[in-house]
Amino acid sequence: MVKPITKMNQIRQSVTAHAGARDQYQLSLALHEADWLDRLVTELYVPDWLYQTAPSYARKRYCQGLPASKINHSLPAFWKTACAHAFHRDYNSSIDQEISLTALRTAEKTGSNLFLYSYYAFQAFQQAEKLGIPHRILFQLHPHPSSVRSILAQEMDRLPFASQSIRDEVEFSLADSRLDGLIAEPQLATFCLTASQFTRKTLIENGVPASRIKVVPYGVDTTAFPQRKKAPSTTPFRIIFVGRMNQRKGLADLLQAVRLLKSRSIEVVLCGRGYIDQPIINEYKDLTITLHKGIGTEQLVRELHRSHVFVLPSLAEGFAHVVLEAMATGLPVITTENTCGPDVITEGKHGYLVPIRNPERLAAVLDAAMAEPKVWYEMGRQAAIQARTYTWERFRQGIREVYQEIVKSN
Repeated sequence: MVKPITKMNQIRQSVTAHAGARDQYQLSLALHEADWLDRLVTELYVPDWLYQTAPSYARKRYCQGLPASKINHSLPAFWKTACAHAFHRDYNSSIDQEISLTALRTAEKTGSNLFLYSYYAFQAFQQAEKLGIPHRILFQLHPHPSSVRSILAQEMDRLPFASQSIRDEVEFSLADSRLDGLIAEPQLATFCLTASQFTRKTLIENGVPASRIKVVPYGVDTTAFPQRKKAPSTTPFRIIFVGRMNQRKGLADLLQAVRLLKSRSIEVVLCGRGYIDQPIINEYKDLTITLHKGIGTEQLVRELHRSHVFVLPSLAEGFAHVVLEAMATGLPVITTENTCGPDVITEGKHGYLVPIRNPERLAAVLDAAMAEPKVWYEMGRQAAIQARTYTWERFRQGIREVYQEIVKSN
């Protein structure tokens, strides 16, 4: 059983857990700044003294202000990750399970709460109540898997040529037992946080009481995504898309909207990493499309600065950081209600929201952008101002406020 908190009104600390540099470690840093972090359980973290000499890939596993003394490494997860990299194997979900169980053992030993990301919560939450761990807080990264499966299943019927990339999505490709665990996590949690209203909505659709969900939007690093200083050249009209190039991101809807405009002075710039749904690209060979695969942040910023509008017609996003990043560079944004758009965009001031699966509406909004370039440039300038209000400091403060409310309410 966990140890009791002995000091009156003391806030019980939490154990956090994830692999990689999830959200730049901002959740754990938020708790640490208030002395509410017991340990972050992860597979690799670089200490201060090693940071300067560490290889570039390892430097990403570090956060200024989060000391190595607060890190609890899961050795089984570390070795499984190392083997996966060494032998070029796919990521093994057992790594997440090892991290989850290490977090549980840590919380049991120190008497802490559990504040875990989705994918790392199921094993720990299953046993936490029996061990007397009072709070099982879940940060739900993505929309509820059942809602996403429903949306994507409809998409396979609507666009058969995009069906392969949809079948490769996590919600379809995971083993049944793993998917069942993801579905169970919000129900096992005593409280849930999300980064967007859309993700919150999907949890409510699947039986999580609205009173047990709070939204804390992410922040953006505006030093990495500086605002452009001048308007782009008038022709061609450049539409930029950033993300995985598949139909979950609404790629076919974007390209269909451009085709409906019947203009030869439009260039669609697609920037992304990993999988490219080539059948979608092949379907729209009549358009002027520029592909940038695997580009770094500096080149991405240059492409954003040269573009007129950012478009992300995604079907389902937990947040979509690229929306805030594009706004920070001074681009007006067109996205859907199934992203962070409703959280960060005022329609007509920073951009527009369009329904999913509606290339006709998207084409109409793009046509307006082409007709009034000065109005849309000003919209982008306002978007940059708006993005700068969504700092990581604001995110961390939001995390602390919700955590304090959760813990003190019990």
